[in-house]
This record gives sequence, C-alpha cells and structure tokens, in this order.
Amino acid sequence: MLPARHRLRDRRAFQVLYQEGQRRSTSGLTILFLPLEEKGIPSQVGLVVSKRVSKSAVRRNRLRRQLREILRSLCPNLKPGYRLLLIAKASLLGCSWAQLQAEVQRLLQRASLLVEMQPQDEN
Repeated sequence: MLPARHRLRDRRAFQVLYQEGQRRSTSGLTILFLPLEEKGIPSQVGLVVSKRVSKSAVRRNRLRRQLREILRSLCPNLKPGYRLLLIAKASLLGCSWAQLQAEVQRLLQRASLLVEMQPQDEN
C-alpha cells in the first residue's frame, strides 16, 4: 500500500489531471502529471485500471495491487511536488513482475519524474 501522503484520492484532482495534465505513454501505461503550486510536498499518485483492461475484477485488482507495490518502492525516488495518474492498458495483464517494474520505471523516466539516484560507495 502507498503511504497516505502519496495517495491521490480527490475526485476533482483526477478530473483536473484528465483535462490539463501532461501525458506520456508506453505500450502498457499512460501517465498524466501536473506540478503542484506548493513545492516540497511529496508527490501524490493515483491509479486507474478500468474494465477495458479486463472484465474480471480479480485480474484488475491484481494488476492494481502490483502497480501499487511498484510505486510504493519508487516513492522515495519521485520528484516532490507533482500529482500523477497512472492509467493501465490491457497489454500489462500478461507481463511478469520484472516487466511491470521496468515499464513503470521507463514511463517515470520518460516523464522526468524520478530523482537521479546517487551511486553508493562500497567501503
């Protein structure tokens, strides 16, 4: 589960993202994002896995849980001060865990929403 400060739940925020958000896409995901006026606050993330992805609620919920876990692990690397909305496509259903991680990371990098990770010194 995403930490509470990183969850996007406000219906109006979703509508604003759909109407005004910048859009980037890969074969399996689309991201809509907007910078917030207040800088320095953690980025907020929302997920959409619609019935177009699968009629089966079990499959949609599984994909949603997987994406949420991937985003949870990437939260420390997200640039602060953004609202993000990830929209899943049906092509993600057959992906392995590693492919899902790579797809999300590729999309966030394409949108320039990841902080550059510093290599750690080995001592």
